[in-house]
Amino acid sequence: MLVRPKRPLRILHTSDIHLECDSFGLGEIGRQMAISMRRNFTEVISIANREQVDLTLIVGDLFDSSRVTEKALEFAMGEIARAAMPVVMIPGNHDAHDECSIYARLSPADLPANLHLILEPEGKRIDFPELSARVWGRALVEHSPDYRPLFGVPAASPSVWNIAMAHGLFTESEEGRSSPITAADIAATNYDYIALGHIHVFSDVSQGSTRAIYCGTPGPMYSSTDAGWVAHVTCEPDEPVKVERLAVGR
Repeated sequence: MLVRPKRPLRILHTSDIHLECDSFGLGEIGRQMAISMRRNFTEVISIANREQVDLTLIVGDLFDSSRVTEKALEFAMGEIARAAMPVVMIPGNHDAHDECSIYARLSPADLPANLHLILEPEGKRIDFPELSARVWGRALVEHSPDYRPLFGVPAASPSVWNIAMAHGLFTESEEGRSSPITAADIAATNYDYIALGHIHVFSDVSQGSTRAIYCGTPGPMYSSTDAGWVAHVTCEPDEPVKVERLAVGR
């Protein structure tokens, strides 16, 4: 049994924002979608500030593709800078960190001081000693069956909140699936919380004492009308991790 920290931890978990989603060339419909997603991302950051969370996690697909204008990039970084807490982000399948990666052209000077961008394909752990928390994630390079979002998760550490970020598909059978995440993958971490991205609806795929949640998108999109949510996560000593679904843009 791991000894949990005495300090509580509160997290805002978002993913699949898909900024610049008008890149599909949908004309006026695409333009309105893009405006809506920008508005929703602004509200996500406002919710994080209002709820005074300790961490905000962006679990992939902040952008809809690598074809992102400088104006859109400036907007996204400006909103992240507005967050009054550290923000941890990983790429997803739409904004993968491949040879066309939007993130490859960014220098550290381009990033807000509060942004921790994980671009390591093998994964990276970030310590937040002041929060008694550790966050681990991997950069998605290629959305394929060979990519395992939770491969290489380090062992859970005592006396800290163990948090992981993973962008992929929860599946009973990994055969033929791109970026698969299985129940066994989740259970083996023994982490307190796994923030998931890729599925556009709010879903709970927790295994045992490890809470694993898809937060869905922060606004209605082409694949679902059941969207417009973020996850508000509370880790309290000696209590199960609590996850609350908060509405965005209603």
